Amino acid sequence: RTVAIVLKGYPRLSETFIANEIRALETRGLDIHIISLRHPTDRDIHPVHREIEAPVLYLPEYLYQEPVRVLRGWRAARKLPGYGAALKCFIKDFRRDKSPNRVRRFGQALVLARELPAGIEAIHAHFLHTPSSVARYAALMCGLEWSASAHAKDIWLTPDWELTEKIHDCAWLTTCS
Repeated sequence: RTVAIVLKGYPRLSETFIANEIRALETRGLDIHIISLRHPTDRDIHPVHREIEAPVLYLPEYLYQEPVRVLRGWRAARKLPGYGAALKCFIKDFRRDKSPNRVRRFGQALVLARELPAGIEAIHAHFLHTPSSVARYAALMCGLEWSASAHAKDIWLTPDWELTEKIHDCAWLTTCS
């Protein structure tokens, strides 16, 4: 299978557990593409990051910094069969979370839906908060299944309504706390 893994940032020295998981999946034959919502901020990387073969796609961290890319994403995504469902989901979420971050997640999903490498069969998000929002919206647009890994902090800091709906919508979920 070919899977896109959405991460909040990559590489991150504090998340070597994710890097180890990605590398282990690669050695078992999974074709992985890393999607990062942020550019790296750490000066140092763990040796496992040098072993990972997956290409990395960096989405615009802030939409105003790459408006043309976001506009191109919107133009392409609105033609996808699942765009209406994704927009409806976003509007429902936005009514309960009227934050700039919610808008940014949808904008990043628009770019991801346009720039998702050919052949991706599923999207997996590491963390149930921000990365899962982007994965969920993009998967809806593209008609793909998505899954997530939830960890202690994001489980406890994500509103109950959002946890419930994401768990309901994803193909599968794993937790680690």
